[in-house]
Amino acid sequence: MFLINALAKPTKSSDQYDEVIGAYVSLYIDYKDIDGAYKLAKHYIKQEGWKVTELEEEYYTLDSANDVDEDQVELYEEALEYGYSIIFNCFEEE
Repeated sequence: MFLINALAKPTKSSDQYDEVIGAYVSLYIDYKDIDGAYKLAKHYIKQEGWKVTELEEEYYTLDSANDVDEDQVELYEEALEYGYSIIFNCFEEE
């Protein structure tokens, strides 16, 4: 599994449009290779109504729930069950 971080802005189809200017996005993606995981990350962000402005090149490889912080274990387990988990940490100003 991979943990990929990105920066995104809401589009008009997002519930957060006109409420926030952007978000740091963390995606847990249970996929075999990193290239495919990056493509999926972009897809899942777009599916939520956001536009990727930056996809960090650095990523984390996770082998078990022990590799994540205690408060992130639920996201890790969700990704195991559904293939991915996504969280948007929104901000209102630069």
